[in-house]
Amino acid sequence: MTKAVCCLTMLLALAAWPQGWAWAETVQAEEAKEEAEEQSVKADSYVLTEKDVAQYNIRDICELLSLLPGVSASTTGVTVQGSSSKTVAVIMDGRPLFNPASGKVYLSGIPIQSVKEVRLLQGPEAARYVGNTGGGVIVITSKKGEKAYVNKIDVGYGLAEPQSTFDVAGEQPDYYERKKAEFNLGAQKGEVGFFVNALADLNGGDRINDEEDKLALKANMDFPLPAEFQATISGMISNEEKENPGKEYRMTPNSESTTDEWGGSFLLSKGSFGNRVYVNSFSDQTVNPDSGLDSQLDSRVFGEEARWNGDPWGIKRVAVAGNVEYREIDSNTYGEKEETVGGVSLSKEFQPGDNFSILAGLKGNFYSDYDAEANPQLNITWKPSPVRLSLLLERSNTMPTFDQRYYQNSTRLANPDLSLETVYSVKLQFQHDWNKYFSWGLTPFYIKIDDKIEYYRYAGLPKTHANYGKAEYRNLASTESTGVNVNATLRPIKSLKLNAEYQYLEAKNKDTDNYLFQKPRHKAKLRLRHEIGGLVSQLEANYNGSRYDDSENLWGLPHRWYLDAKIDYRWKKCNWYLEVDNLFDRRYYVYRGWPGARRSVMAGMSVEF
Repeated sequence: MTKAVCCLTMLLALAAWPQGWAWAETVQAEEAKEEAEEQSVKADSYVLTEKDVAQYNIRDICELLSLLPGVSASTTGVTVQGSSSKTVAVIMDGRPLFNPASGKVYLSGIPIQSVKEVRLLQGPEAARYVGNTGGGVIVITSKKGEKAYVNKIDVGYGLAEPQSTFDVAGEQPDYYERKKAEFNLGAQKGEVGFFVNALADLNGGDRINDEEDKLALKANMDFPLPAEFQATISGMISNEEKENPGKEYRMTPNSESTTDEWGGSFLLSKGSFGNRVYVNSFSDQTVNPDSGLDSQLDSRVFGEEARWNGDPWGIKRVAVAGNVEYREIDSNTYGEKEETVGGVSLSKEFQPGDNFSILAGLKGNFYSDYDAEANPQLNITWKPSPVRLSLLLERSNTMPTFDQRYYQNSTRLANPDLSLETVYSVKLQFQHDWNKYFSWGLTPFYIKIDDKIEYYRYAGLPKTHANYGKAEYRNLASTESTGVNVNATLRPIKSLKLNAEYQYLEAKNKDTDNYLFQKPRHKAKLRLRHEIGGLVSQLEANYNGSRYDDSENLWGLPHRWYLDAKIDYRWKKCNWYLEVDNLFDRRYYVYRGWPGARRSVMAGMSVEF
């Protein structure tokens, strides 16, 4: 079956291949319009829209976020150009997806067909949001009923090859199943718009006790109010039931967890004024009879933010924002906790010349459990077409989560004395749209973190030592991350597009000169897309260099690479697809004792109505 899948995928891709290489010298009006739209998006540098979802046949929010240069996304966090996932805020319809208890960002339950736009903000623009924003802010905007969106049903069925190292008793099936369905419906009545989306994803995993089932329901309503105000109400509820197989050297064949999430937001806007009120509720329960470590963690978040930009007292291009957020936690291991965080930001844009701007900002952060902090930001931009050059300088803080401070068990120590991280960032972003066929970008960056919070495993201790086999979160005195991100897009003909990205990163603890946990020096991605006559073929190659899986650099993991393939065929309002992840069934490890996913196949179809 596996050989047949590989052959079928490659043959279909070759069948759609152009018969020869040729540089297009003329373009039709349709192509010129498409290129103009792409250039307008590039003017903001980091924006993805629903058109990208359709163009690349994206069916997962993490896959969409990974299209952004320098961004790596998983179901529980996002990193940007070497930053920690805790320093990147993800906001969906005005509602932060960050759980202050666990530090996770819940992305897996977001239905991809509900996404209208994804925007990456950095510097003074990101500083206007509450929370940890040193790595940037990713703003996800959902579809609304302001226009007739396509209603769609998408269903898929897949198989995954099992991990043999988890099959001690020989009880695994030949393949694990995955079933997925998504439904979205949009409507507009008068000036009121509605959008509803539902998702069901039943994933059998690829090893014993690895099943993961997700259910999500999302709805938006937008409507006008008196005095020319516009309002949007957004809500989402999701449930995830997940089995936890453990690692090869410490399997947990009976462990399972349940995550329930619900949240809502109310957005109000008029001209240059905007206000958002939001509420989140997360409930995480883990039952682990194999180790006897059961946990229950409930968290609730209430917040409000207001922002305005304009020309007060004749001072042009001024923006001001303020926010406050209340968090309460209830844990069966460390009891009830609460905290309040907030901030105010002020920024001013100067335009000393054509295509030249300076955006300076200052953000004050307030914490109920820590001293207040003042963080300046500066963004200098020069945009002589077709070049864009931007220098970003900023200082920010990252707050430890409740779990990092208070959670403990037989293998984990609590550390309630953890300090705030202080992050200093320098980024130089260069983008050159050479012509309609080729564009490229270069982003050197430097990140220094004082009091960086790192997961520290006690390694090399004798069994008689009190901390043998234990771990805790610690503040490191100082760490430095230096690197560069390079990206390029080549489009020799309309039907063929090539995206390439490479990142070099050297992230070290300056006290010990050890490399930081799970920070590979080299990462690369190559994406090839070809479309002809409704048939879309895509190949994506991913490479991650070697890295260490502990703070002492005793456990190293080798480099890994794998190839994913997609075939889509569109006919009228129907779309059939075949996806193969890890096409050549490459074996690798994500963490010590945790093998990466083997080859999996997903086939399905979507129908518009």
